[in-house]
Amino acid sequence: MATKVVFFDWVNTLVRMEPGTHILCAEIWKEFGIEADPMRILRGIYAAEQQVPEGRPIHWSPGTNPDSFIRYNNIVLQAAGVAPQEYDQTLLMLKQFKERFAAMKFMPSEDVRPALTKLKEQGLTTAVISNMNRPLSPFLERLHWTELLDFTITSSEISGKGKPAAPIFLEALTRAGAQPSECVHVGDESFVDGVGAIGVGITPILIDRFGLFPDFTDYRRITSLQELPELLHPL
Repeated sequence: MATKVVFFDWVNTLVRMEPGTHILCAEIWKEFGIEADPMRILRGIYAAEQQVPEGRPIHWSPGTNPDSFIRYNNIVLQAAGVAPQEYDQTLLMLKQFKERFAAMKFMPSEDVRPALTKLKEQGLTTAVISNMNRPLSPFLERLHWTELLDFTITSSEISGKGKPAAPIFLEALTRAGAQPSECVHVGDESFVDGVGAIGVGITPILIDRFGLFPDFTDYRRITSLQELPELLHPL
């Protein structure tokens, strides 16, 4: 069946954080005397996101149980070839990350507007499915993307139940007025975006901008959204 709807993840698919979380992490580590390759850090972040999503540093705050946050940090360190740090130093690094994260901004990826424009020219419905805890409309207005995306849906609208759980995908299908076989979902996390899409019958596509997963063969993989309009023809 021909593709009629393209769903997109938000962070690291349509927009990037500036500076990137891996860049920020490398900067903070350097202040603690730790040198590491940002790309290895990024690979570690993906591994930590899959294994301990509840340990994301942005959710850390004084007084919370630090176990999951320390485990998350250690996974990233290990991927970067760095030994686990002392308990107190790890907490200081988490504090630094949390404080500086507040100043990070969403920036559009350069391939987004050309790709979305082509998809709209092809008559496709385009939308965002995101685990963000706030509406995306203000961001779309700031980025001048309101004419390129038909709607957005976030986990905050589905009682906080985000990807890979089915409800947010099912609500997106309802809003799009489409069957799963008519849709694709593009995202950077196979264990969230891919698993969730497959679970409801939507065709997943992995966006791997940094070439971190060259051997990924579970389903279609692209390194730029500009590959997407042509890719969708046979789908």
